Amino acid sequence: MASEVDAIATVLETLARIRIFPLPSSVLIPSGHLPLHVFEPRYRRLVSDAIADDSVIGIPLLEPGWEAEYEGKPPVRPVMGVGIIRAADRMPDGRYNILVEGVLRVRIVEEIASDTPYRIVRGEAVADRIDAEDEADIQAQVQTVRQLALDLAAALPEQAGPSFARACMRERDPGRLADLAAAAVLLDVRERQNFLEEANVLRRLRVASDALAHTLLQVLGGTGGGIPS
Repeated sequence: MASEVDAIATVLETLARIRIFPLPSSVLIPSGHLPLHVFEPRYRRLVSDAIADDSVIGIPLLEPGWEAEYEGKPPVRPVMGVGIIRAADRMPDGRYNILVEGVLRVRIVEEIASDTPYRIVRGEAVADRIDAEDEADIQAQVQTVRQLALDLAAALPEQAGPSFARACMRERDPGRLADLAAAAVLLDVRERQNFLEEANVLRRLRVASDALAHTLLQVLGGTGGGIPS
């Protein structure tokens, strides 16, 4: 498996031509993982082409009202998660089960004309924003997120809990820590998209800590919640 640095470099090299797989209810957050079942012929072709090339794929969220234009080019949200296909299982009938690892936030600049059955866009990476006056608050939120991750791991019976906590403790970059936590516990599609579109690291950390705290309360209260396996 490529390192994080290699994955970022790989995605950056594809920004001029990114294959996209628009979806109505899935948002790929950097540092998160998205399992997908691919059955439409055009997206089977996309996965096949990606695997044969750089394994990079963009997952934009379809705008409301997409149903009427789904077979064509329905509007998508301007910021998408772009990631790398880390696992792919091709079935005898050509369908795929794939696992995509989120790598970068990317803003769609323009759609590119192509003879492929799937859509291709040009994008630009969305850089994290850290304001100088936020440094102290960011460090405090980092500690809050890590403590909540540890508390949640201790409350969960699943194997996913400890590995999630370890990943949060290892992550030194505040923005990627926020992404790692939110990708695991933020479930609502619109909330995930709003989080994805947020470049401000302090705001993302606050959303992540609130989502972790909410999940922890659900687990302790026996009302569900947890980290998707």
